[in-house]
Amino acid sequence: MPTQSVLRRASLFVRDMERTLSFYGETFGLTPYIDRIIDLAILPDLPLGQPGRGGSMRFVILKGWDPLIGMIGFMEPRDPPLEDPHGPPTRLGFNQPALVLETHDIGHVAAAIPRLGGRMLMAPKAGRNLGDAAGNFIPAQVMFASDPDGHFLEVFEAL
Repeated sequence: MPTQSVLRRASLFVRDMERTLSFYGETFGLTPYIDRIIDLAILPDLPLGQPGRGGSMRFVILKGWDPLIGMIGFMEPRDPPLEDPHGPPTRLGFNQPALVLETHDIGHVAAAIPRLGGRMLMAPKAGRNLGDAAGNFIPAQVMFASDPDGHFLEVFEAL
């Protein structure tokens, strides 16, 4: 049997890193853990952009209140930028991540999302979070939204 693993972070591609940092910082209070420019020549096996063309990307990891879990990485290919023929998705489906974030102030989050370039898909309403492995649900205020790049967000505040 293999040794059990742990997910340290999820990383997403973004079109504009400054817009992304403003959105997640002002909306969720996430703060930078790592912020660097990476020369893609040092990662020749990373399947990003055109093979053999090199380039660079800005890589930022944001963290919340826990020092070890729940970090989100963001990658902004800079030279050359990624092609974006379709724009942000409008429906959930394959190859589209869904981020689930817990907050202590869902009203603040709901107000900040459209102001910072995101889109509200469902305003906060009484619901429940999936809870624990035993199937115990957690009463919560729940909302759905998307960030400025169209990544789906499920946000909840436990009651």
